[in-house]
Amino acid sequence: MPEVPATLFFGFRRPLNQAALKRALATCRPKKVGLVSRSNFLGPEADEFLSARNGFRACTYRANPYAQFPGSHLLEQLLPNEVTALRMYERIFRGATTGQSYNKRRVLYREHLAWAYGLLCEGGYRRLIFSEIPHHPFPYVLHSVASAMGLEVLFLAQIQTKETFVISESINGLFEPIEAAYRELRQRAPHAPTAGELEPHLEAEFERRTAEHTPFYMGVSDLSWKKRLYQRSKKFFRGDDRLRIHRTLWNGLAYRQARREAPRHGERFIYFPLHLQPEATTSPMGGVYVDQNLAIETLARALPAGWKVVVKENPAQRFAKRELGFYEHLAGIPAVHLVSKQENTFDLIERCEAVATITGTAGWEALFRGKPSIAFGRAFYRGGPGVISVDDPIELARELRAIEDGTFEVATHDELRRFLLAIQSASHHGIVDPAYLRDCDLSFDECVDRYVDILTAVMGRAVD
Repeated sequence: MPEVPATLFFGFRRPLNQAALKRALATCRPKKVGLVSRSNFLGPEADEFLSARNGFRACTYRANPYAQFPGSHLLEQLLPNEVTALRMYERIFRGATTGQSYNKRRVLYREHLAWAYGLLCEGGYRRLIFSEIPHHPFPYVLHSVASAMGLEVLFLAQIQTKETFVISESINGLFEPIEAAYRELRQRAPHAPTAGELEPHLEAEFERRTAEHTPFYMGVSDLSWKKRLYQRSKKFFRGDDRLRIHRTLWNGLAYRQARREAPRHGERFIYFPLHLQPEATTSPMGGVYVDQNLAIETLARALPAGWKVVVKENPAQRFAKRELGFYEHLAGIPAVHLVSKQENTFDLIERCEAVATITGTAGWEALFRGKPSIAFGRAFYRGGPGVISVDDPIELARELRAIEDGTFEVATHDELRRFLLAIQSASHHGIVDPAYLRDCDLSFDECVDRYVDILTAVMGRAVD
């Protein structure tokens, strides 16, 4: 086996990820091992370790130990990434003024950029492997800097089909292999996959999506009493919510004032279930539509005459995490009806003309019920059948008129099976996000074995 280049590993903070990485390194050890995580679980196996605790707020100019410092060309190259990163810094602050100081976030962004640049230059790393999509500020900055420097950057991402994950180098191109595989299948295979072509886990995915299926993360009945207690205590003792009580009270009142009755039967509407924020599903995967008000405004302006947008808040969303003015903006759009959290999602999907979302599972579920899906962000099903990918508001309006007059081509079950076959060919079977172990028929050891195989294969390949 050729020498494995110096590799920096980011994340891997859960038992599943750590067990897999330890075993993979025992089989295929890079020339140098760097680790950025909450603890140095690799011990002496890590040649360099950086703690991921406290949001990297200690990574300041004054504490920066590296001689290498970024120049203006790199800062200019990363200007588009800076906008996304500044939004992400909302996640790491605690206090009543969370996220309100643009200057504070901008300074910390540049301090992190300088630290990441020095770490990569002086560490001699040629490859970075993230255990998940870089969706917190420092890992996102590190990913951006490494990509700009021409290093090989890889991350693993679980997707919302059963026991399925992908590996990607690019957030923007995360699901392009699935889209390419689907286009190829449509060109060379005129018929839907026959029985037996889909692997059992994707066959199970098809079966549950054609029935009324409640996602595992919407309940706690499968959790042990210890985990249930932990979930409740985490919510109760969450300090940032207490410190932002003004947001909780203000947004809670605004939410109640903005709510309207659900549309009556016979009224035509698009259903838009809001995303939980902040999460990777909107930042960075939503792109500019991390601002869900922007997506809803775009949709409302493209509606056929007389249609509405029915918006339902995510049941897990805390008012302290919504920016001030969020619900007031929704209330100010005449075509938008913000309905109660208690409204039944499946009933709204059955009654609507289409489901709109940034990257949410509701858009995937809609396809199996014969409804068009409108994807504003980088959803894994964005290039699939029956999906309207939002890039141009004029094109969106044209597609909505096609839905209105009945000429829009909705996804059939046969075509969805073909799309699942494309997912199968462009993804891997297993679990890399420990949260999805709750929705897995594989044993923990089987998940680790599959994880090890992938990490070993990735580390063993040559770097250009």
